[in-house]
Amino acid sequence: MPPPARQNGHMQPIARFLAWVVATLVLAACSADATPTSEPTPAPTPSPNSTDSLDAELLDRRWTVLFVGTDLNAAREERNEPASTDALMLVSLSADASELTLVSLPRDTVDVPLSGGGTWERKINALYLEEGIDTLVGAMETLFDVPIDGHVVLDMDDFTRLVDAVGGVEVSPDEPIEDPIVNLDLDAGPQEIDAVTANGYVRTRVDQDYGRMGRQQEVLLAIVERLVDPETEVDVRSLAESLDSLETDLPLDELPTLLELARRATEAEVRHLLIEPPLITFEGDRGDGRGYILEPDVEAIRDEVRELIPD
Repeated sequence: MPPPARQNGHMQPIARFLAWVVATLVLAACSADATPTSEPTPAPTPSPNSTDSLDAELLDRRWTVLFVGTDLNAAREERNEPASTDALMLVSLSADASELTLVSLPRDTVDVPLSGGGTWERKINALYLEEGIDTLVGAMETLFDVPIDGHVVLDMDDFTRLVDAVGGVEVSPDEPIEDPIVNLDLDAGPQEIDAVTANGYVRTRVDQDYGRMGRQQEVLLAIVERLVDPETEVDVRSLAESLDSLETDLPLDELPTLLELARRATEAEVRHLLIEPPLITFEGDRGDGRGYILEPDVEAIRDEVRELIPD
């Protein structure tokens, strides 16, 4: 069997994915209600060369974040449709900031071990809705056998708002993509797409979940590249106020430290792991009511992740 897909490289835009997570937190902080004071004082902007406001303990260890993208939007909420997790990405920066690792798990994965014992036998995309974010994070920690420091959750509408805020993104599909279900008709090669098209681009499953996971990473990274581009004009406060679905437990009081981690991550060597065959040992319908499923080789996944994210 061929080895699982993995790519190594010194690619700054990909390393900036962690910066995107931090940027999301900055937006959350901007939109938070401030407590009025008699003599308000502007919060100081930390200098890149100053360590006075940084938490040395957080800077000197590995930092791992779980990004969760749900398929909810306004129309689905009006129909009271449940929220499924279309994107599950683990982002881990090594303690010395020399390596950044991205791990993506397909939404139809089943038989995922739970942190408290037992197994989630249904598709992993239902766990967040049924049991909550803590259970989902615990399951990802158990499956990958790595501790997770925090999570960020966004839905489809907020994802679209991010693309719209940066004026669209550039993508480069290897082959033409046509999917009438999501109104998608794209030629192969580099091209600029708007927010609505980007939504369909990351949702289409014409090439199953494996291709979709790659497109999700591609568009998220393209958003980051635009956000960090000084020529991009973004109304941060308006964008922040529009992110209704944002959910995170990352420490907003440690934003200077998180921003420093993001700065360091831009120089990291990037390594990818898509959970796909042979780490997926079965694809199809077992006839047990679960429909199309993906069965993982849990021990093999842990071995691969352990190489990328050592203790």
